[in-house]
Amino acid sequence: MAISLGYIHSKAERIYSMRLIAGEGGLNHSVQWVHMLEDEAAATFLRGNELVFTTGIGHSGEDWLLPFAKGLVEHNAAGLVINIGPHIAQAPPKLIQFCQENDFPLFTIPWEIRLVDVTRYFCRFIIHREQKDLNISAAFKNAIFFPDKSSHYQVQLESNGFNPHWHYCAAVLSVQTDNDEIKEKLLIQIHAASEIILHHLAEHFCTFIENKQLIIIFAAVKEDTLENCLQQILHHYEQKKQPYQCHIGIGQNKSGLLLLSKSYKQAISVLRLAQKNKNTKTYYNDIGIYKILLSSGDINVLYEIYNDTLGVLVDYDAANKTDYVNTLKCYLENDASVQTVAQKTFVHRNTINYKLKKIREIMRCPINSVEDRLRILLAYKIKDIL
Repeated sequence: MAISLGYIHSKAERIYSMRLIAGEGGLNHSVQWVHMLEDEAAATFLRGNELVFTTGIGHSGEDWLLPFAKGLVEHNAAGLVINIGPHIAQAPPKLIQFCQENDFPLFTIPWEIRLVDVTRYFCRFIIHREQKDLNISAAFKNAIFFPDKSSHYQVQLESNGFNPHWHYCAAVLSVQTDNDEIKEKLLIQIHAASEIILHHLAEHFCTFIENKQLIIIFAAVKEDTLENCLQQILHHYEQKKQPYQCHIGIGQNKSGLLLLSKSYKQAISVLRLAQKNKNTKTYYNDIGIYKILLSSGDINVLYEIYNDTLGVLVDYDAANKTDYVNTLKCYLENDASVQTVAQKTFVHRNTINYKLKKIREIMRCPINSVEDRLRILLAYKIKDIL
């Protein structure tokens, strides 16, 4: 939870005559660093959440400022500070209008103010806040991975305003790509955007990247606010039109810091389910019978049930390029009606009967009794989470 732009501005307004002229709706943007930029093409090097300063040196006129600001917004900058002087006489009306419409804070600083003093002043605040955030993140990591050692995190979190009796919820976000370099880059971008979104919508939260996933901890947040936050994060990512699918798993929102570790484990479990089912987000509270399977302390039992039933059929399909797994699922989900399966798959019922006969031979078990069907349907559910 980085330092907010509004807080920094409130400190610098009197000392450095830093005046806000547009985009006040974005003052709760988080600021992770300050950066001097004079070229709109250089915006591509931003990592997100930077407060950008510009003097206009090397430019003639002020028409370049609008595309410059658009590039900063596109790359998740926190705001723009214009050094009013010989290179920029004033902020153009079109720039002011754009910043106002996009809640992108636009500031001015007079030429006589030394920017090196301003940036140094800001960096001191940012570094102090960053250290505080690292301490909070470390405490939450201990709460997640070592919940029994409460002395390693409870005092630290309490001293930073997190009440141990609040409701806590963990959400885990992942980008589905095998390219680790792309995944790291996208997670950094999503992390930066998430900070901005969460500052708008939630008061108490913590975000950090761990194990190539973005972990979001919500504290004292109502269910509708939590849903809104996650939906906004997904919407922001989808607007970028990336070719890589983004998934979020969400654990239960329960009272007590000691239950956060359980919420995190739930989030990890349903994240795998979301990825397999190609859902953008999945809540642990919405997964029905999967809760029973995920609560199993011995995953070997699940593998045993799967291998004794459906596993051999999956292997046969893979080796022979058949579709018996889908045929059997359709058959079981339609009350073992051959006629219904034939209609839904546009295949003659005799063909379905032949497939069912082959399925019995391959699996070496009956599929008609209620108990048989329940066992096999359970194996399909297990297949989704293994």
